[in-house]
Amino acid sequence: MNIYTSVTERILKKLEEGVIPWRKTWSTGLPKSLSTGKEYRGMNILLLALTGFTSRYWVTYREVLRLGGHVRLGEKGTTVFFWHWRTAEDLQKLRQKTGRDNLAPCTSFTSVVFNLDQVEDIARIEDDVPNRRNQRLAAADQVYEIMPDKPDIFHTRTSGHAYSPNGDQVTMPHLSQFETADEYYATLFHELVHATGHSTRLKRFGEVEGNRFEQYSFEELVAEFGAAFLCAFVGIENPSTEALQASYIEGWAKALHNDSHLVIQAASAAQRAADFIRGKVMLQEAKAA
Repeated sequence: MNIYTSVTERILKKLEEGVIPWRKTWSTGLPKSLSTGKEYRGMNILLLALTGFTSRYWVTYREVLRLGGHVRLGEKGTTVFFWHWRTAEDLQKLRQKTGRDNLAPCTSFTSVVFNLDQVEDIARIEDDVPNRRNQRLAAADQVYEIMPDKPDIFHTRTSGHAYSPNGDQVTMPHLSQFETADEYYATLFHELVHATGHSTRLKRFGEVEGNRFEQYSFEELVAEFGAAFLCAFVGIENPSTEALQASYIEGWAKALHNDSHLVIQAASAAQRAADFIRGKVMLQEAKAA
């Protein structure tokens, strides 16, 4: 089983159970590696969200032993995936060695990690605690404020929300119409991720091949994943509503069944969109890409 099929089947299993796995988030922020302190990215955020653990920190078995701890008996690790990008020199050496020209620009490898919930005798990290409500809402507001080249936001008394590429405008219900402020920001993040696809930003629209259903499914997954990444970053809840539980799950499941590469491609695009919104991708770089 290849990496694409493996990841897709794990996502599909949850969807078939009526669960939208990426809508689970960390109240403490994005998941991190205990040994490096780096945040996990893209698809790995989705995979770690499937587990249901409460700590944001993950650690390899070898690192657990090095730190003097131990994994509880019967606990199972979670597989995460990484890519090693080959340099021009690496590719040249491989061409000479194999005689092939159509070499992949990167290779994948896996690692098995354990959540701190599964480990004993390792102290919790100071920031591995839930964000206070006022702090996470302030952080959510700051994410919107720092986004470069923001689209216009139009608030109106409506039951829907949408992004219009033609007018480069996000239409949102008023904050008072949402049950919680968390739900408002999760919805806003979804539409802002859509807006990153505009030709003045990451130029994502029109790049996806296939019919209209495939293009729509890809873009909706990008927006869903990107919103999940941003919600996890600021530590707010990304609720799964009854409206999503019906038609959307069926559509996502169909799209993923049709294309096992879709999850990883959408997660990669969503990570770039989230990076752009967080100001980690410079506008000049995005326009030059």
